[in-house]
Amino acid sequence: MTQIQIEERHQAQRLKRNIKQLIHDQLNDISPWWLIGFHYRDHHSDQDQLLKDVADLKRKLQRIIYKSRDKLIKGAGAYLYPKMLFFHETSYQGTGQFHTHLIVEKMPSSLNTQYEIENLFRHLLPNRVNALSKWKSIDIQRINPEEPDYRRISSYLGKQTSPEQTALDPFNSDLSTRKE
Repeated sequence: MTQIQIEERHQAQRLKRNIKQLIHDQLNDISPWWLIGFHYRDHHSDQDQLLKDVADLKRKLQRIIYKSRDKLIKGAGAYLYPKMLFFHETSYQGTGQFHTHLIVEKMPSSLNTQYEIENLFRHLLPNRVNALSKWKSIDIQRINPEEPDYRRISSYLGKQTSPEQTALDPFNSDLSTRKE
């Protein structure tokens, strides 16, 4: 192995470690509630189109969330949407197709059950967002708000990080900024 290859390998390792730490910090800065994995229709391998489709999905998801909010709360000011973090990974099957992991904070109570989240991502959103698959699997997990779960999630979502690709979507995610 040449000196340049060794240096590139060290840089890739540092990048992966730093991205995992960034994800971990974001999980600590928000109140993550759900980890949702979903797929797109076939031949979804263009990253620019993916970012547009995720922006469309986020807008439509926010509309559904807003309509589901507790309308009995009056005079509370601007509605604060649950924060969302999007991570895009490519298939290991060599197709180059993307799938997405979404971390989202607690939803309005009318949506915040396993059943309602599954209904949202299996039926409602695929009918409103053309890019979403209507038949591929969806994985929905409740996040345990403890350090070991945050480390596990950070490691899992940072696994495909390389100098060429970072899974974290900085354009559509609601990244927190630290105020010290």
